[in-house]
Amino acid sequence: MELSAFDKKYARITVSDGIYEGYCEWQSAEYCEHEYGVAEGGLQIDDWLFYETQILHAEQIPEKDEYVWAGRREHLMRLDPEPFRRMEAGRKTVELRLYDEKRQKLNVGDVIRFENTGDETEALRALVKALHRFPSFAELYRALPLTECGYAAEELRDASPRDMERYYPPEKQEQYGVVGIEVEVI
Repeated sequence: MELSAFDKKYARITVSDGIYEGYCEWQSAEYCEHEYGVAEGGLQIDDWLFYETQILHAEQIPEKDEYVWAGRREHLMRLDPEPFRRMEAGRKTVELRLYDEKRQKLNVGDVIRFENTGDETEALRALVKALHRFPSFAELYRALPLTECGYAAEELRDASPRDMERYYPPEKQEQYGVVGIEVEVI
């Protein structure tokens, strides 16, 4: 089995004590020997490293929007490069989304894996601290501090709820409402 083919892929790995799913990172034999004293390559999912001889079966599977990470339910969301950088730097602590079926599954205490749309190998995880629901982005923009929503201080004068219409048309906002997902990068 060529383990390097699973690098940066969503996969299911079967080992003697169970089945694990998630994004894999291939670790070479040289790396594993240097870091762990085991001269054998492996696949890592989150904090679990499975050596080649431990893996009974591995298969790439379709990506899920949510799975369990470190005992918490994890959801997948994508961010454009600029908001990704702002969140990574701690300047964006509230993510704005439509409160559709996918976001209705969110709970305080869950984890969101944000992937950078400009470089899918870049991701960060954030803990959901609060969910701020509103009927529209207009109401959200009046209630939440926009600097926490990703706007720089010099952008506040031009900030408008219409900025969100490029992602979510007004009829979808009316149908589902919107949510400000307050997060803390972990």
